Formats: sequence, structure tokens, C-alpha cells
Amino acid sequence: MREITLEFKKIVGEGKALGRSEGKVIFCYGVLPDETARVRVTFEKKNFAEAELLEIVTPSPRRVAPKEDHYLSCSPWQVMDYDLQCETKKGLIEDLLYQTTKETIRLDKFYGAQKLFGYRTKIEYSFTGEPGALSFAFHKRGNYREKYLLPDGCALISPETNAAALKVLAILNSLKLSTADLKTLIIREAKNPGSRVAALFMKREDIELPEMKVEGLNGFLAVYSNPISSVSQVDKILKTWGDDSVTEEILGSKFTYGFDCFFQNNIELFTEALKEIRAAAFKCGKLVDLYSGVGVIGLTLRDLADKVLAVEASDSSAKYAAINALRNHADNYETTCSMSEKAKDKLFEGTDILVLDPPRAGLHNKVIKQIMAILPKRIIYLSCNPITQGRDAAFFLEKYKIIRSAGFDFYPNTPHSETLLVFERA
Repeated sequence: MREITLEFKKIVGEGKALGRSEGKVIFCYGVLPDETARVRVTFEKKNFAEAELLEIVTPSPRRVAPKEDHYLSCSPWQVMDYDLQCETKKGLIEDLLYQTTKETIRLDKFYGAQKLFGYRTKIEYSFTGEPGALSFAFHKRGNYREKYLLPDGCALISPETNAAALKVLAILNSLKLSTADLKTLIIREAKNPGSRVAALFMKREDIELPEMKVEGLNGFLAVYSNPISSVSQVDKILKTWGDDSVTEEILGSKFTYGFDCFFQNNIELFTEALKEIRAAAFKCGKLVDLYSGVGVIGLTLRDLADKVLAVEASDSSAKYAAINALRNHADNYETTCSMSEKAKDKLFEGTDILVLDPPRAGLHNKVIKQIMAILPKRIIYLSCNPITQGRDAAFFLEKYKIIRSAGFDFYPNTPHSETLLVFERA
């Protein structure tokens, strides 16, 4: 693989730096605008190439020292001063929204993070090494076969979680388990008041674990996950010690979620997003919350609607949404376990406020058609992907106008962020 030295001019959509060499566009993580770097080409096509960083030749004055040696895997913007991170993210969101909608959409606000490390509520460690000497690892970005060793865990999750994870690792090494036995260790952490549950995903059902009551953990699950799949999916829960869920308190309400449920990764900024969402809502008869997860957004707005209908595809998340509705005395809250695109049309009838918080793929075409057929008075759309959000917004802008917008740095030191767009029927 060839090495080249070139100047990079800007950061683009996926958070990579862009430079040009011999008429070809070169993309690379870990380089800042106006830096010259020596890179190794790892993937090449006629008009562009992907590269990995070897050396910064001319550093930017806005470069900072990374906290971790594996930063390119977990958070490649660790080398960027935080003000530049926020400036860059706000600019990228606005650029991507323009590219997809052909409308100039300026964010009213961009919320930076208070904590740059230790903010995550979930971490997933894979394993590498020999039996008795296993280490935690992350896959190298862009190269699934290579891994970074993580002797101290990762700084994006709390020190307490890393300490508990290393205690689990010591037990696994005492049992001489191998990478042929183990898939991943996932830990979920509630920040307020604070609790942790770990799930060990194993490739065999016959592994005998000792009593897994680990200091720093409120619960532990042994999970069988089919080795044919690279994903840490739950095929069978083999044994549970202690809790299998955690509870987070947000804006005075308590929300419980299971080890396998989706939950936002930055509680402080999610709280700010919920405040923005609430400010965008109004007293209404019917509110529909699609992709509702364990119910946080819909339940936070429950006092503003006569009826809240939530739709969630995950059985586990829908179960906890119902639990959270009971816990928070939300008699007007109803959960339907269904894919949003398969929800019955009558569910949407008479909707005053529609809340959307889809995965990165954005909205299914059937959902967009249903929305454009019923035209709710207001659409509140929180997204982790401005590209798919902009694609969906292009449809809404035929009948709606944007009345409120905000960006949130849910994921400091990474290229990712969340965007809120509020649409009102024109």
C-alpha cells in the first residue's frame, strides 16, 4: 500500500478530513483542516481513496493531544479542540441539510457537551488474545480484522464501569476462556442515581460461569449468541445474577430499560433535547410517538396530550415502555409493539403532534406516505443522522415549514450528533 504526504483542507460528512493528491480525493480520519499529513492508502478507486494516518507533518494550532491511543477507533475527533468540534458539527449539519433539502436551514441553537469523556451509557467490548490472557479490544476503523488493545477500557464510559469490566475480564481469564468461546461484553450504565448491568455474549451454551456478583455491577447476564452472526444478538439468556435492567431519572421521571434496549447515550444533552421538544409541543388531543423506545419522549409529554400513542418495533423496549407508563402514572399512554411502517392507518387519524426519533436509516417510505396523508399539525423530529433527516424533511417541506431547530453534541470527540427539526403545517 502506497504512502503519500498531502495537505487536508476540510472535514466532510462522515467526519473524515478531505485532501487531494494527483487529482484524486483522499479521505482520512485523525487529520484536521489545514494540516499536512503522511498517510497510507488503504482503499482506492478511480476518483477517490481512503487512507489511514501515519504522521502529522504540519499540525494545526487547534490540535490537542488525544486521551487514548485507540482514539481513531472510538472517537477520532479527540485530537480536535472542543470549540472546533462544535463549530464543525454545526456546519456539517447545516451543509448536509442543504444538500438533501435544497433549502437553507440554519440551526437556532447548538448545544455543546459538559462532559467530553465518561458520558456514554453503553459500551461494547470485544476480546482478543490467548486463553488466560484475554484483553478487551475495539475493531480498527475501516479494518474489521485488526483490533486495538484496551488495557484500561475506554474513556468514553465512566471509570467505574471500566473498573467493573476489568474485574469481569479477570474472572474470564481465570477460567481460561478463549475468543472461540466469547463474543462481546456489553455494559449499560444509568447515570442518575447510578447503576450498571453487564451482559456477556457467549458463543457456546455449555460454558459454566461462577457466581457473577461483581463489585460495581448491579446485575450480570450470561447470554448465548449464535457464533455464525457477527452481531451480539440475544438468542438465549442462560443465567442472570441480580438485575437485568437499569433505571435512569430524567426531568423528575424514572425510566427503566433492559440490557438489550435502545437508550440515549448522553443523559445531560438528552435532557436538553427533551426540554427543546417540550417547548415545541402544545396542549393537544392526540400525540403519536413513533420509534418510541422505552417511552421517554412520549412520557415526558404525557401531560400535554389527552392521549399518547407510542409505536415501537422492539418487544423488549415496548415491554419497558408499558412498565414506565405504569411507574409514572401515565393513564393516557398506550404502547403498540409494531414496526412503524406496519402500524395501522387508523392509529394516525386525528394526530395533532407527531414525534419521530428513528434509527440512522430514517423513516420508511410507507411512514412518510402515512404522514403526508394525515398531515398532523406539528412534527417533532429528532435524528442521529442529518442525511436521512434531510431526505425525509424534503417531503415534509412540501406542506410544512420549519419553526424550530437545534443541534446537540450527544457524542463528543466523535463526528456524530443529534438534530431536532420542528415542522408546522403551512
